[in-house]
Amino acid sequence: MKLPSLQRLVREAARVVRRFPLTLLCALILCAAGIYAQRLDDFEKNLPEWLFPLISASVLGLTLTLSVSLAGERYHWPRWLKLLTQAGAILLLAVWYTLCPPEPDLVWGLRLLLMLIGMHLLVAVSPYLLELRRQADTPGFWRYNETLFIRILTAGVYSGVLFVGCSLALVAVDNLFDVDIDNKVYPHLFTVLGTIFNTWFFLAGVPEDFEALEQEATYPKELKLFTQFVLLPLVVLYLVILYAYMARILGLWELPKGWVSTLILALAVAGIFALLLIHPIRDNAENTWIRTFARWFYWSLFPLLGLLVVAIGTRIRAYGITEERYLVLALAAWLTIITIYFLVRQGRGIIWIPASLAVVAFLSAGGPWGAFSVAERSQLAQLREVSEEYKLLQNGKLDSAGQRVAELPKEAGKRITSIFDFFAERNNLDAVQPFFTASLVTPDSLQGKHLERRDWQQQRLFDVSGLERVDYHETETTKDQGQNLYFEPVESHVTVLGPGYYWLRNINSYRNRESHIKRRINGSAALDTFKLAEGTFRLRHTKTGRYIYLERLTQPNRWQSILSVSPAGFADSLARNRQQGGYENVQLPTLSLTASSATMQLRVLFTYIRREQKPKQPPTYYYAADAILTFKQPSQEE
Repeated sequence: MKLPSLQRLVREAARVVRRFPLTLLCALILCAAGIYAQRLDDFEKNLPEWLFPLISASVLGLTLTLSVSLAGERYHWPRWLKLLTQAGAILLLAVWYTLCPPEPDLVWGLRLLLMLIGMHLLVAVSPYLLELRRQADTPGFWRYNETLFIRILTAGVYSGVLFVGCSLALVAVDNLFDVDIDNKVYPHLFTVLGTIFNTWFFLAGVPEDFEALEQEATYPKELKLFTQFVLLPLVVLYLVILYAYMARILGLWELPKGWVSTLILALAVAGIFALLLIHPIRDNAENTWIRTFARWFYWSLFPLLGLLVVAIGTRIRAYGITEERYLVLALAAWLTIITIYFLVRQGRGIIWIPASLAVVAFLSAGGPWGAFSVAERSQLAQLREVSEEYKLLQNGKLDSAGQRVAELPKEAGKRITSIFDFFAERNNLDAVQPFFTASLVTPDSLQGKHLERRDWQQQRLFDVSGLERVDYHETETTKDQGQNLYFEPVESHVTVLGPGYYWLRNINSYRNRESHIKRRINGSAALDTFKLAEGTFRLRHTKTGRYIYLERLTQPNRWQSILSVSPAGFADSLARNRQQGGYENVQLPTLSLTASSATMQLRVLFTYIRREQKPKQPPTYYYAADAILTFKQPSQEE
């Protein structure tokens, strides 16, 4: 086998640049933004406002610009029309960037997913949109998508192998030549290969001669065997399970579980995908079983789709529409239409599958008919309905409703809890503000703290309304499973042991949790800040972990050092008598340091101290500890 020359590689790379310049530009921007995000200080809490909009716009731009370029090639558009459509694609991405919030949330994350699905399906159909008007399928559409599918898999394998190989090479250089390689080099390498290389490699294999795709070609025997002996038996297995479950619920006359919707959708996707894989050989004389299986498969979907509608309809009647339930209903409607279509067309017109599904994805992603607007209106209607039914409103407001209705039925409590959680998880308390007189505005101090903000918003709704949270996930099958309680104290790293006597817990040089101050301060980092009766204090350690300082807040943003201990000095004194090089675990009877002043004493009780030193570099110290802080009474002073 002759290896490709460097000139050929350069020529192919240049050809891809000329053919898909905007797609590669999106890959470059995505790579740069990803590396920038990885280079941010670990202690920085708030990401730049432009980062998520830029990354999401770049991801969408990969498939949008590719679809536009392929359509221009396929339909032989004049140069001015190609430039116009490319400018339109850039304009759409600019609109997304402008509307996208600086911080991703549930709504925009799901909206991005829907847009990505739609954009990928658009790549699959954009060069063959004229096929929608034809009565019969042509080989080109199937072979085009086969080529793209294989190219995606090949690009993924090449990128993965390169990442593993290059990572092992870096590890070898690090260990054999004592080269200090930044740990962030590995995620940078993954980003470069996953964006620039993967995109470039994939684009190099995108079909260019669409006329050649229309020629008859040998169908891969391996693909037929995989579909016939792996995919289709799995589809039959799912059918047997679902029909057995349907017989069970009919026999017991009970409502279906909501989880069955996922299994039905998985069955439909697997079955349709399998039939698409063997579509080119369905008309061969020796493959009449394919046409028979396809016909019976589509007929078998109708009862299961009815089961799906009953399952999801039960949840909607109880708790209203959410985005997930909207999408399940939309897919059920789409599957029904596609099933009828293929029964009428006898399996022909496969381009309608990705084309119609792309339309469903785009329509669901936005607009007053979309999943998010419909879900919000449904939840607001649910809140008003349950509030009026149980007379929770006073002058149209829910403030202190718990005091007016002392015994709220459990089912009503479940519905209200579900609604409150819906709006809190989506950071959308503005939608329910008209139901309250008290302000629901989130404090500025919680901006950028997703989990803390969500918890505050959830609790705020219950505090203002005076209603109690009820577990709405409880089902009939969980009611008789006994009681399981878990008790824990309110999260705090300070425990009062007595007057002027405090236990400071979980002092850890590794810890990086959002609920505590962790910002770089002159080459060091604040571990914890805590308010005591004697004032506000914090523990600070230097960048290498050499010292731990106890500091007091004297003025706003002004800290005074009170006491200090040196894990480094302690570890260095112990290391002098140890063997140089290698790893050694040393067990000691006690591991503590104490620092005192005239008014207080700090005793640090270490769980461990780790001293790490690379050749020709100063040591770094890592530790975990608790501490006892004692304020001396006047009688204790010397």
